[in-house]
Amino acid sequence: MNPSSELPIGETFASDLEICYEVLLYLSSRLARLQAGEALEYFSGDPSAEAKIRDWCDARAYTLLACEQQPDGRWRFVIQKG
Repeated sequence: MNPSSELPIGETFASDLEICYEVLLYLSSRLARLQAGEALEYFSGDPSAEAKIRDWCDARAYTLLACEQQPDGRWRFVIQKG
């Protein structure tokens, strides 16, 4: 998945913490502050981030616009608020 070059990124957040309930709650609170159609760019250092974020987006009906591993091994996600 690759985001559109015109994608409105409303927030960017990075963490090297393992994705857990607290991290997902924090991401939810960041998304809640965005306008509909805006997106959150999230960088994660958790090696299992891809599966966790995909499942979380599916469960919350968020649109995952981008999911790509960076050269440094971290994951980049662009999550759109509906």
